[in-house]
Amino acid sequence: APLLLASSAFGQGVTIDTVAVGDAGNDGWSTYGHGAVGYQYSIGRYEVTNSQYAAFLNAKATTADPYGLFNLSMAGSSGGITFSGGPPTGFIPGSPRTYVAKSGRENSPVNFVSFWDAARFTNWLRTGQGNGDSETGTYTLTSGAISANTVTRNPGSTWAITSGDEWFKAAYYKGGGLS
Repeated sequence: APLLLASSAFGQGVTIDTVAVGDAGNDGWSTYGHGAVGYQYSIGRYEVTNSQYAAFLNAKATTADPYGLFNLSMAGSSGGITFSGGPPTGFIPGSPRTYVAKSGRENSPVNFVSFWDAARFTNWLRTGQGNGDSETGTYTLTSGAISANTVTRNPGSTWAITSGDEWFKAAYYKGGGLS
């Protein structure tokens, strides 16, 4: 699961614990050509958990899942989310699904999540959770933009999937240089 950038946390629902990454304008690691970031930002202290993603599923995929946000592998032996109600694939009208993190795996990183699932989760965080929109916010997701792979971060976004440079800097930058 991707780490998320943040400028704030929510009082209800999903809360993302973040840490600040400073030293805006640092030089990147010339050996690898990564890690130069011209602004300060915050990054998720931990990866998105099964419990956090289950809350998203319960908000956006209970009576239908047109974007395939739930991958059946999540309920398998390597996954961390189970479901009840509704069939394993598709949905029966009037039979909503409920998602729950597996016992003992609530705080483990969610897996079997695509980039597009992560973008929708990020949009949902940005638009207020609950009934918040998963198709707009940080990213404007349209079928054409997804097919053409032209989706980019919208200006002024407070939540985002980290870029390669943001992740690299958060992982390896030690103040004054990358190590």
